[in-house]
Amino acid sequence: MAPVSAPVALATLDAAPAVLAQVSAGAGGSSWKELLTPTNIGIGIGAITGILGLFAGGWSWLTAKRKRIVATVAFHAFHVVEDFAAMDEEENALDKVAKGLEVADSWLKANGWRPLKAWEQEAVKLEFASIHGAQKADVKVRAEALELALGAIGSTAALEPVATAAVASVP
Repeated sequence: MAPVSAPVALATLDAAPAVLAQVSAGAGGSSWKELLTPTNIGIGIGAITGILGLFAGGWSWLTAKRKRIVATVAFHAFHVVEDFAAMDEEENALDKVAKGLEVADSWLKANGWRPLKAWEQEAVKLEFASIHGAQKADVKVRAEALELALGAIGSTAALEPVATAAVASVP
């Protein structure tokens, strides 16, 4: 919850006695004309703005927290699906993205969050593609570095398939 700014709080507290005095100064009854002064209208607008600010501040905090949760869930769901695919080579053809979205939704539900909305699912798919691309780039860089290192000793031709498989299996 976002704090109310000091000027708004002080203006409200400073004007409260004046409002009470205006209300109690009437001779037995007060009319709306006496209450709708520029000062009272300003106080009302300030109070409404402060309340809306509290809700808006809370909403942005929730949105930022939700984004962090979705990013964390996407990261872990990707690795869970990759680990299961590595353990069972026969089911390696399954749709990893759909399985990852299912894992992410089940984790969110189990921990008291709502399931992913459509735009969050698209963000998770993009995160999966990003992680996959980074892994492929890392494997390529490692293979090239190993090839250069083996090339320095002159044995790249004999060890090319073995070197690529060794680099690909390094986590």
